[in-house]
Amino acid sequence: MLRFRLIPAVLLGCFLSGCGAYFVGFVSNPGGTSTVVGIVTTVEPQPTGSPEPSLTAVTFFDAGTSGTMNFCGDQQSRFPLDRSVRVTFSVGPNCSTLVAVTIAS
Repeated sequence: MLRFRLIPAVLLGCFLSGCGAYFVGFVSNPGGTSTVVGIVTTVEPQPTGSPEPSLTAVTFFDAGTSGTMNFCGDQQSRFPLDRSVRVTFSVGPNCSTLVAVTIAS
């Protein structure tokens, strides 16, 4: 019986040891798409080792911040430099697959 009384005490100790910073969560986006909007500042092909396809690293600038995304395959022709684009994509483990690229006029 003493063993069963110790279990709640041990669990309570584990929770309190985080000092209020205990977090449990997950991210899931199965089959969904994401969107990024920004001005294309760099487009660089990123060769990978065989048998994986090449990647295209694209850097976007928007609202004072920039971020780089890796798209599967050679996508250089779809990203004109210094133009505002809206990109819809599916996130993959190594690279994102393009769904649509819209160039602002």
